[in-house]
Amino acid sequence: MRISWNWLRELVDINLTPEELAETLTFAGFEVEDIEDRRSWAEGVVVGKVLAVAPHPNADKLRVCQVDVGVESSLTIVCGAANVRAEALVPVAVTGTYLPKIDVKIRASKLRGVRSEGMICSLAELGLEKNSEGIHIFAGEIAPGTDVRPLLQLDDVILDLTATANRADALSMVGVAREVAALTGGNLHLPKVPTYNLESGELNLKVSEPTACPAYLGTVITGVKIAPSPDWLQYRLAAAGVRPISNVVDVTNYIMLQWGQPLHAFDGDRLSQLGQDNLENPAPATIGVRFAEAGETLKTLDGQTRTLQSQNLLITGNDQPIALAGVMGGETTEVYEGTTNLVLEAALFEPITVRRSARAQGIRTESSSRYERSVNQAELETACSSAIALILELAGGKVVSQAKVDQRQDYSQRTIDLRLARIHHVLGNITLIDGEVGDISAEDVERILTALGCQLEVKEPGEFPVWQVKVPAYRYRDLEREIDLIEEVARLYGYDNFCDHLPEQGEIGYLSPRNS
Repeated sequence: MRISWNWLRELVDINLTPEELAETLTFAGFEVEDIEDRRSWAEGVVVGKVLAVAPHPNADKLRVCQVDVGVESSLTIVCGAANVRAEALVPVAVTGTYLPKIDVKIRASKLRGVRSEGMICSLAELGLEKNSEGIHIFAGEIAPGTDVRPLLQLDDVILDLTATANRADALSMVGVAREVAALTGGNLHLPKVPTYNLESGELNLKVSEPTACPAYLGTVITGVKIAPSPDWLQYRLAAAGVRPISNVVDVTNYIMLQWGQPLHAFDGDRLSQLGQDNLENPAPATIGVRFAEAGETLKTLDGQTRTLQSQNLLITGNDQPIALAGVMGGETTEVYEGTTNLVLEAALFEPITVRRSARAQGIRTESSSRYERSVNQAELETACSSAIALILELAGGKVVSQAKVDQRQDYSQRTIDLRLARIHHVLGNITLIDGEVGDISAEDVERILTALGCQLEVKEPGEFPVWQVKVPAYRYRDLEREIDLIEEVARLYGYDNFCDHLPEQGEIGYLSPRNS
C-alpha cells in the first residue's frame, strides 16, 4: 500500500523522518520497499500569471507568453499548449529547474528564433499524470511566485509498504497510523465520524447467503450532483495509485484507503428500474446477495461481459446481477454524470468466498485484495458514516433511509490468557534497555500490548504473572492465541534486541524406540 506521509501525519504524531520511519516499520515486519520523495519533482516550479499571449512569428502551433512569476520583470516563455490564455495561473519551471519525471533541466534558449526563459508545465511533466492534454491551470487567486508543491500536494513523501497476509488492518491509513503509534508512542488523531440514525423504507434487502455476507448496509441518498472531486481529493487518490473518477466514486475509494472498508455506489434510479414494468413509479428496489446460477452473465465496470460460475457471489437488483460481491461493480447500475440518486453499499464478505470468486473470473482489485484478508468488522458503520458525510459535503443530497442485515459474530469480548513464563521460554534472552542481557519484564509486556490497543488484567499475580488479555476488535483475525500475543511482544520490542548466540550445549537428535 502507498502511504502518504502528509496524510499519515494527520492521523498520528510522528517525530521521525520518512527514512527513519521506514526503517522502524521494516524492523517491525512491515517492509517499506520504496520511498518516493515527491518534493523533488517540482523543486523550483512556481505559480506564474500569464499576462499576454501572442502568436509565434515563425510557428503556427506555438505562442509567445509574457508571464509574471513574482520577480521584477516578466518572463518570455514560448508555449505550445492549446489551452494557454491570458490571466491564467500556471505552473512555471524557471531557468535552472530540473524536472526528474521527464529528465529535463530548464535552460534559456531560442525556440524558432524567439528566446524562451522557462517552461509552462502540464501535470504529466510534473509527474502527476501519465498524459495531459494541455498545461495545468490553477483555480482561485494565487500570488505569482508561490511554490506549486503545496498546491499540487507534491510536498509529500510516499512510502510503498507491504503488509504480511495476516495484517488486513494495515491495508488502511488508520491501521498504519495505529501501528506507527504503537511503535513510536505518538498520539493518534482518528477522524471524528458523525452518526446517522436512519430507518429502512426506500430499500429492501434479501441476503440469501449470510455465511458469505454476514452484514450488509444499503443507504439511500437522493439529490446528489455528480462532478469532479476537489483537487485535494484527486491528488490524494493519485498519490495512492487510484485514478480519480467523480466525487461520489472518489469518496468510496478514499474511505476504502482511510478505513480499509471497500464501498460501492449504485445509481439508485437504474437499480429501481431493473425488472420493473412501471418505470415511472417503480416499487422500492430489492438488493439481494446470492451465488450465481448457471448461464447468468454480468458486464462489469471494466467493460467485459463475464459468464458467471457457481462460486461467484453476486449482488443483485430485483434479482438481476449488478455486481460481483466484494470484487467489482456492474455497468448496469454504474454511477454516471446524470446520476441524482444513490444506493451506497457497505458490506462484509467472507474472505474465502471473495478469493474464489475473484480467481474464477481472473480479477484482482483493491476491493477484493482487502476482503480476501478480511476487513475490520468492528468499524463497518464507521466507514459507512464517514462516506455518507463526505458525499453530502462534496455532492450534496439528502440521506433518506438505510436498510441493514447484520449477523456478525461479536469479537469485542475475546480474551486470551498470556503467561510471562511462557514468553520467557519462547523468546529467550534479550538485550535490555540498560544494555544487560536478561528476560523481558512484565512492565514491558504490559506497555507493548497496551500500545497495540489490548486491555490487560492480571489473572494470577506473582513473579511470573498471568494476564487475561482483551484483544481489540480490529485485530480479531490475527490475535487468536497466546503465541500470537508473544509474537507481538517480540515484534514491538524489536527483533534486533534479541541475543544472537546459540545455546551453550546441544543434544544429538535420535528416534524413539517407537519410531525407529
